[in-house]
Amino acid sequence: MADGTLSFKLPEERQEFDLACKASDFLFVLDGFANHLRSHIRHSTDPDWDTATVEKLYELINQMKTEHCLHFD
Repeated sequence: MADGTLSFKLPEERQEFDLACKASDFLFVLDGFANHLRSHIRHSTDPDWDTATVEKLYELINQMKTEHCLHFD
């Protein structure tokens, strides 16, 4: 089994270190938002939202996740 290690020069690269540590949290938030949009598309959960716009946002998020290989398997 291969191992991978990220290395940062602290304190100079503190911002990069923090970003790397929080990357999975951001992905979970983005995926949760996409799931909320999908739920609206399927169930019209918020009548104030324009469904066509919600569908476009959902497609855009998934396209960007695909381009950056960020889908959960």
